[in-house]
Amino acid sequence: MRYEIGILGTGGQGILLMGAILAKAVAVRDNIFIAETRSYDTAVRGARAQSNLVIADEEIDYPGILGFDLLLLLAQQGSKKHIRKLKPQALLVEDSERVREVIWSRILKIPFTRIARERFNDERAANMIALGALTELCEYVPASAVEASISSSFKGDILALNLSSFREGIEITKTRKAGFETIEDEDTTI
Repeated sequence: MRYEIGILGTGGQGILLMGAILAKAVAVRDNIFIAETRSYDTAVRGARAQSNLVIADEEIDYPGILGFDLLLLLAQQGSKKHIRKLKPQALLVEDSERVREVIWSRILKIPFTRIARERFNDERAANMIALGALTELCEYVPASAVEASISSSFKGDILALNLSSFREGIEITKTRKAGFETIEDEDTTI
């Protein structure tokens, strides 16, 4: 088994943090290996940021992405390039408030930013909501381990906000994934 996850967004959205939290959560599982790679244009808000994870049941000889099984887009920037790396049955999850021009046959659209703003009065919570969605969608990432990873990364009020946001992401995704539709080309824009 080799399962590849991509998280793509811009600087300031917590993309690298999300990848690190997921990697730490997967690393605690027995007989599961994890490799995380990161890239970003510059260390400024708004530049492209990406975290990729490879999860496998044997040692990982190549940590790069061969083809995404699950791709999370939190920004439009760079999305077309990464869609070409999706496996045929891959699932694309997008922040429907920030990503609008994507064509793929299996898209789950969740307005992470809007939910963060409306539910938590803080758009910065969008990354933890999205992290909850990824956790719910990937059987190799146990929610309890992600919560432990979040808990070891934050303290105080921000910990409470991040845990609440993470749990909200799981719950929203549970209800949305059951009935998400396969998007036909004529229903999307280029």
